[in-house]
Amino acid sequence: MKNILPVNENILRTRFPVVLQRIHEIGDRKSETFYYDDTVEGNCLMIQRGEHSFAAYGRGKSDQLVKRWFRGLTMAKESLYAISGFGDGSHVRLFMQETSSGTNFLVAEKDPALLRETFARYDCSDILLNERFMLGVGEANDEFFKDIQGAAITGVNDINSIIFSPLHSVDEGYYDNVRNELLRQYMVVRPLMEVNVRTATDIQENTFRNLPHLAHAPDIGEMEGEFKDIPFVLVGAGPSLDESIDFLKQVQDRAIIITSNSPYRKLINNGIRPHMVVTADPLSPTLAGFENITLDGVPLACPFSAYPEIVKRFSGRIMTWCTFNPIVDILKDRTGRKPGTNILEKGTVSACVLDISRLLGSRKVLLVGQDMAIRDDGRYYSDDTSYSDSGAHYASTEKGHRLPGNTQDKVIVEGRLFVYLKTFEQFISENPNVEYRNLARTGVKINGAPYMTFEEAEGWVGESTSASFDDRTHELLSKQGDSSDLATIYSPAIQYVEKILSMALECAIKTELLPDKYSGTNYSENKQIKELLADANKVNALVDSNKSFWNFLFEGKTKGELVNYRRRIRDIEFPNPNWTAVQRNKEFFWALSEGSNWLLNKTSQFIPANSKAVTETN
Repeated sequence: MKNILPVNENILRTRFPVVLQRIHEIGDRKSETFYYDDTVEGNCLMIQRGEHSFAAYGRGKSDQLVKRWFRGLTMAKESLYAISGFGDGSHVRLFMQETSSGTNFLVAEKDPALLRETFARYDCSDILLNERFMLGVGEANDEFFKDIQGAAITGVNDINSIIFSPLHSVDEGYYDNVRNELLRQYMVVRPLMEVNVRTATDIQENTFRNLPHLAHAPDIGEMEGEFKDIPFVLVGAGPSLDESIDFLKQVQDRAIIITSNSPYRKLINNGIRPHMVVTADPLSPTLAGFENITLDGVPLACPFSAYPEIVKRFSGRIMTWCTFNPIVDILKDRTGRKPGTNILEKGTVSACVLDISRLLGSRKVLLVGQDMAIRDDGRYYSDDTSYSDSGAHYASTEKGHRLPGNTQDKVIVEGRLFVYLKTFEQFISENPNVEYRNLARTGVKINGAPYMTFEEAEGWVGESTSASFDDRTHELLSKQGDSSDLATIYSPAIQYVEKILSMALECAIKTELLPDKYSGTNYSENKQIKELLADANKVNALVDSNKSFWNFLFEGKTKGELVNYRRRIRDIEFPNPNWTAVQRNKEFFWALSEGSNWLLNKTSQFIPANSKAVTETN
């Protein structure tokens, strides 16, 4: 067995660590389907079928076979395709060379042993380094598709698979499954990534606004595993909530009832006090669930990026979490505290509540109002919610997936609810030791959470008491510390951003002032061009000098600027490679400058210098 070439292994370790891990996991195992005939020139890749074998790319002019294959393809621009099999890389390389800059491609290879043998024989760095190229090997699970997030950010018009017949025929079922799973994964990932980029500035600004209220709030992780024997009730705002009120009244002292902001008003107006309410959305519409209703006596759980007006109203009664927020990471690190608890955030606040049930150690979880479907009469949400105020609790039943219901053969699940459904089903499948039940009579069937009637559910909940949960939250909320000197805490990070702004802006302006004649190949070694290339290395070195501070800068306006930068540079190509490099670098410099300038404006607004008792700036 040959070792993977260092040039390939280094790139795999950086860009595709899961692929490299799966190759290493097979040890010395040889492929049962492929082998290289090293007795012929070019190390001919062979496919073994029983006692017979044949050359994957033919024994003759294999490049001609690959070209004929490519000419027969019909593709759309701005697309994402799964290509069946890596082989020796020949068809992948041609596809990469002949497709446009907007074409992204995921090469799916079933056999890690084949990849190991190919990467041991050929320098595939040109393929592995291409930003449009993604690679998956082995089981087609979430890790396999992790890299499609980049394509989801830029957006694509078409998603499909491209069959390279010799490799596809080795296991048609596997490659057909990859195609189907790619479609499903993209439907889930794309809206999440779009929201992630679109709300990045809101998340950072909200975090700065919320620091005076949350800097010393207790972390919800302090209750980890403490409530294993108390049933947990997750309340959503689906239409079946209307018929669940009497049941919730019966069990409100026997189970931990946690709701999102949407059904909160309906519960309070019906005399049900949830043990905690959860909000996660950073945008203003989420405030509607808390308008014109009492908030007294109910604690809130939320991330630091929650909508600030909500945080302000619950101030002093808030449990926090931090899934990924570099502003909070710096705060925790600089004040000597543990990192914030990671809570699942996947487009619906109900997913956060579901993950809180896991955190608390709950072994029985009951889903109430989680219809995730449009009722036959068009009802989308429960009445007496912010949705019903505007008539948005009804929706068209014309579009959506027709899926099995809890008590009906089929119910309508539109696109957004379908994403939520898959999020719930995946979460439930990953927690097999927890019992899940579903009370949504008019809802969609959730795999892993069987439907249960109210009578059955009351017996299932049993005679436990939820008083200990109230006592524990009260204890934690009563021990909050004093305000921090935020100016001192964030000073090093701010200085880092100031340096990047200064260097990036200077480089961008220098590049703008270069005369067009320098684009000629005879200017490739021009002094000013070489200096700018050296300056780019200095900027990159500064960027890489502190991962925590880079995340602080990136997770705001810089994120969107860098997405646009990647789109802009796709078609920047000149005969003079050094001119190409400086023009692409220029776009990077401007992106850094825009992002840094925005962040520095926000820090100056919300973190006043030399101010220990920081107050909110309106």
